Amino acid sequence: MGSRTTLPGSFGDVRMFRTCEQCGRCSSACPLTGVDAFNIRRILRHVELGLIDDVAGTPMPWSCTTCGRCESACPNGIAILDILRRLRVLAPEGLAPEGPPACVKACPGGIDIPGYLRHIARGEAHKAYEVILESVPFPGVLGRVCTRPCEAGCRRSEVNEAVAICALKRHAADRAGEVSDEALAVKESTGRRIAVVGAGPAGLTAAFFLRKKGHAVTVFEALDKPGGMMRYGIPRYRLPEDVLDREIDRVLSVGIDLKTGVKLGEDIDLDRLKADGFDAVFLATGLQQSKKIPLEGIDLQDVRWGVEFLRAVSGGRTVEVGDRVVVVGGGDVAVAVALTAFRLGAGSVTLACLESREEMPAHTWEIEAALEENVQILPSWGPERIRGVEGRVTGIDLIQCTSVFDDQGGFNPTFGEARKSVPADQVLLAVGQSADLSFNDGAGLTVERDLVVVKEETGETTLPGVFAGGEIATGPGALIEAVAEGKRIAAAIDRFLGGDGVVETRWAERADTAAYDGKRDKDFADCARCRPAVLPVAERHSGFPEVEGGLEDEEAVREARRCLECDLEQHPERLIPEPGESGEE
Repeated sequence: MGSRTTLPGSFGDVRMFRTCEQCGRCSSACPLTGVDAFNIRRILRHVELGLIDDVAGTPMPWSCTTCGRCESACPNGIAILDILRRLRVLAPEGLAPEGPPACVKACPGGIDIPGYLRHIARGEAHKAYEVILESVPFPGVLGRVCTRPCEAGCRRSEVNEAVAICALKRHAADRAGEVSDEALAVKESTGRRIAVVGAGPAGLTAAFFLRKKGHAVTVFEALDKPGGMMRYGIPRYRLPEDVLDREIDRVLSVGIDLKTGVKLGEDIDLDRLKADGFDAVFLATGLQQSKKIPLEGIDLQDVRWGVEFLRAVSGGRTVEVGDRVVVVGGGDVAVAVALTAFRLGAGSVTLACLESREEMPAHTWEIEAALEENVQILPSWGPERIRGVEGRVTGIDLIQCTSVFDDQGGFNPTFGEARKSVPADQVLLAVGQSADLSFNDGAGLTVERDLVVVKEETGETTLPGVFAGGEIATGPGALIEAVAEGKRIAAAIDRFLGGDGVVETRWAERADTAAYDGKRDKDFADCARCRPAVLPVAERHSGFPEVEGGLEDEEAVREARRCLECDLEQHPERLIPEPGESGEE
């Protein structure tokens, strides 16, 4: 049995002792009732009986999202949220959440999400952009193509739907003007020189933060333009080139020296970089080529590999497609290849993959876009051979895949007896990506499973002063993960060169939160997520117009105001009213 101690100033005069009828409307309205035994009516009853420790000593007070739906449902106007916050204050050590709120914990880039949402909620998109720019140099890019792990962690989803954090990031970037001088400020020169090989998201992120620390940075890029897979792997219907160019130009504006058309292993090598006086080298060349598989008919004229197909299209080359296209693969690249084929004039596109519909590695919204644009998806079917006549593709034979992974979770597909043939004029293979490690001939880097081996804590390779990060060291990953890797390696290189390793600092203005009292509007809990307008399917295949639009100003403000502000709610002592306020006499 819990403590019966009445705590003056905490619960002693709360009006609920005279007005709570235990009607249960609060619990019925609560979206969390029944989750981990959470029940507001029961909590209120325990407090009324003085059994405060029975609830304060459990995770239940922290389960509350403070959406306010309970207070809206209460017929007697009881300040239920105040009571739950008081219980949080009394909770023993170890029950309170540690660190940042769930959305920030889930973000690989560590962006101050509540910080920039508060600015947008006040109509200050430009200030929001600068908060984001503290942590990542590509807000506009990530606002369009991020995989949104922050939204998966958002506690608002426990109420109705997660806040549209990614769309709000895009809104901030789209509305931002010129940034402040401090955003692009460079510290006094350290006299150190760093070579970054690869102008993709990891390489450019590292270059940006290292240059701001005062190091001289030169970026070497094998292709004609910087951006890596941001430019050559993400189709323009998702990421317009002008958005990418604007943000890359801003990165380079801090004084980074960019050299394009320079390939490691051909035009330069690691020994040459060291001889030229670079104190550290960061290899960030990514996974720039398709993973190849042996398959009968692979040499037919109309067979192409997915990554190279996307690079040719994004590079402005003329790429012809057949009328009936079959794409093999189940990831985001395969979906991008399929939708790109439609935009180049394909009459029909079929996507076949080993995985079941539930196992497909492509993100849900990518698969939904493919279905919406009439891509026929054949899950659990793998390629057996490509058929052709006189060197031209006529179709592909598929075999049913009964299992993709073994009991240990390893990739080990097994096949059944069922087969089917799909007519086709062209086959595009997008079954994975791999690194071009030809530069390592004689260089001495240790490679395992086609990835460069690095020290986990620093990213340093087996060659002193040579670091590797991003997909060349970690394998395939999301864009935000590559950006986070670039920042992490920048910190490691700075320490290697004698710095403190602090590459991210707070300089952007934050909204004043002193007046925050946790009060919710009556319809706050039921406020629906705002969804950006999308281009009608009939208009998507004439060129590469951007499919998803941005939020209008009023929509962005309304959406940002849906945030629960969990970071402020994690310190409830500042929200507890003095006696005589909010339900106390």
